[in-house]
Amino acid sequence: MKPELMLRMLEAPVTVRNFVKNDPLCNYEFYMVELLNHSTEMRKLHPKEFVWQGDQAHAECDAYSGNYGIDFKLIASQSRMKASSNFSNQYTLLTNGVTISHESKASFLDREKEMTVTRMHAALRETSLEDLERIRSNTDLLPYEKDIQIFLKKLETKKNLLLFYPYEFSFTENQHPVNEIELLTKALQNDFVSAFRYRSKVLPDYETYLTTIYYNNFVLYKIIDNQLELMNIVSGNDCPTFTHLRSYEEIW
Repeated sequence: MKPELMLRMLEAPVTVRNFVKNDPLCNYEFYMVELLNHSTEMRKLHPKEFVWQGDQAHAECDAYSGNYGIDFKLIASQSRMKASSNFSNQYTLLTNGVTISHESKASFLDREKEMTVTRMHAALRETSLEDLERIRSNTDLLPYEKDIQIFLKKLETKKNLLLFYPYEFSFTENQHPVNEIELLTKALQNDFVSAFRYRSKVLPDYETYLTTIYYNNFVLYKIIDNQLELMNIVSGNDCPTFTHLRSYEEIW
C-alpha cells in the first residue's frame, strides 16, 4: 500500500518451534501468552491470567483464561517456514549464556539451488473470497495455492484464534509518520480481508484476533465484521520469551 512501509520475516529462532537445540523456551506460543497477559484490553475481556496448555491430548486450546480458550496460528506459508527452518543458521544452547551457531540443515550444494516460497500476504492480496473457496475445494493446485489451502484449513479451526503474522514492519530510513499505525492497519486489512471473510463465513461464532510486529512492538487487533480493530500496542520488551529468542539474532 505504501512503498516506504517495509517488512521482513522474523528469524527462525523466533518463529520455528524447537529450532534452537536444548532451549525449552523456543516456542512462539509462549510469548503469545505473554502478549495476551500484557494486553490491557484483553485483560478487560478476560480478567484471569492466560495460561499455556502444555497437554493438548484431547484437542484443548493452546491457552486458557479461566474457561475461555484460544489457539495460536502462524500466518506464514508452509513453504516459507520450511525455507526458514532449512536454510537458516542453526543454534545450540550449551548452557546459560553459552550458545554456538553452525551451518544450516541444508548442504552447501542445496543452498546454491533456488527454492520457491509463497509470501502469504502477497498471495492473498488479489484473491477474492470466491477464489479462496475454489482453492479450498480443489486438489489440482499451483504451489502458492497449496500454501493458501493449508492456511485456510487453519482458519477452519473451531476455536477462538490469535493469528500471528511473523513479520516486523518498519518505515524506510526509520521514519515514524504521524499516522503510522493507521497506515500499517490499512496495509494488513488490504492483504487479508478475503481471509477474514472466509473465516467469518465458515465459523461466524468464534472470535479472531491478529497480531504482528512493528518496531519490536506487538500490534494486537480484534477482527470485527471483517475489519481490523486496534486493541493494544504491547512492547516486545514486556514479553521476556520474545526478547530471549530475538537475542539469537545477534549471535551470527
